[in-house]
Amino acid sequence: MFSQPITALRKKQAGLLISSTTLIFVAFCSTFYSRIFCAITGAPSILNFLHFPVVLFVMIIAICSGRVKDRHQIAVAWALFAGIWILLCVMFASAFLNDAGIANVVINFMILGEPFMFLLAISCIGFTVEKLNKLRRWLLISAVINLVLAILQRFLLVAGHISAAPYDETDGVQGVFFISGAGGYISTAVSVSFSIYCILYFKIIPLWIRILGLVATIYQIQISDTKQVVLVSGLAWLILVLSKFQNLKKLLIYGICIALVVAVFLWAVHNLETFESYAHWLSRDDINNSRTGGGLDVKLEGIRRVLNYYRSPLNWFLGLGPGHTLGRLGGWTINDMWSILSQLGATKHPLYEEMWSFINSNWIALSTTLYVPLFSWAGIWGDQGWLGVAAYLFLGFIVWNYFCIDDFCKWLALTIFVYGFFLTQMEEPGFMLTMAMLIGLRWHEHRINLTNRNGSCSCRKYSAGAYTSSPISHH
Repeated sequence: MFSQPITALRKKQAGLLISSTTLIFVAFCSTFYSRIFCAITGAPSILNFLHFPVVLFVMIIAICSGRVKDRHQIAVAWALFAGIWILLCVMFASAFLNDAGIANVVINFMILGEPFMFLLAISCIGFTVEKLNKLRRWLLISAVINLVLAILQRFLLVAGHISAAPYDETDGVQGVFFISGAGGYISTAVSVSFSIYCILYFKIIPLWIRILGLVATIYQIQISDTKQVVLVSGLAWLILVLSKFQNLKKLLIYGICIALVVAVFLWAVHNLETFESYAHWLSRDDINNSRTGGGLDVKLEGIRRVLNYYRSPLNWFLGLGPGHTLGRLGGWTINDMWSILSQLGATKHPLYEEMWSFINSNWIALSTTLYVPLFSWAGIWGDQGWLGVAAYLFLGFIVWNYFCIDDFCKWLALTIFVYGFFLTQMEEPGFMLTMAMLIGLRWHEHRINLTNRNGSCSCRKYSAGAYTSSPISHH
């Protein structure tokens, strides 16, 4: 008697599952392809912010349509949700203390909170094996498009067939993030992450093709002169090695690998013409020995100037207000979009003019982004104070503790941490949503494989289980 209603309910749930899975990729595409879409079509740059409401909508749909019953998975989702709310509350408190506009709060919250909202949406989806494999294929295609476009752009820019003004034929190599200020670094970082993911886990593809993808990624680093991606990846790897100190075997293996990579790199720098730019970059003793105080002093100048504006002990805890100091929003976004954001009640701080006057008059800051005093960790601290830093680190702890189920995910999380000290890549949606997607993808892959090994339920669904740190191959 109840067979027809039950069948209808199951079909409805399947429809929700398909819709939620597709929406995850739609949200990803709204960030990943927005720059190249605007560059090709001439669409207004405001469309680059479309992904904010899209990701918010997808998170709400994923939460409302989710059918999660496992207590552990529910607890993880609630922890992430609570962390997001804490970050939002800190931003509102900071805005209230410093008379920052509501628009500042909303945009800054979306910039910092969006990747966690996206990961929350991913965690609420009950993926089947088929749906997960389809998502992996879509992501692989996106990664290949980004890599191929970057290489094509190099040849087209050199030949003069396209223009990336105000960027030259090196800085203009930006893949799908064409044309944007940090597009080259974001595109290369995405290619590096995807190529390593494919090497480790996309084993349905022949090994020689996966290695070819890694070689092409190295070539992209060379033609785009994105040396900082190499530096950040290496530092993240080094931190990961140090985190393995209690495991002597892993520490030894990773240490040997790092030593070999460093040795090969240094040999290439001093013996191969292709790596000439790295030799110049590593030999910039004039920067660190500068009469102006050196690169580190320039890097810390923004922090000193933020402290000059403290008027209350509360500033130590809540900063100078969202979008008022050294992050992406206060560093340039509000000023670039002022004609629109001012109509929405956004506010600017005098620190903006001070910082750019300092940067434009300082040859060290202009010579390399390594020493630019505008960077994400300083921005989070300057805008929201130490409570803001604590709220963001709490979200990072949740991701590290519950979602980083293997060394690859931990390496991705550590690259984000390190990038926070180099400009504002930690606040670039294209980069951050890609990292969230890869971490979420690995999390689901691991859960499905673990369930299949335990044989506790059908292969087409998964239930929560214990985590292990060992990589699991997928065929």
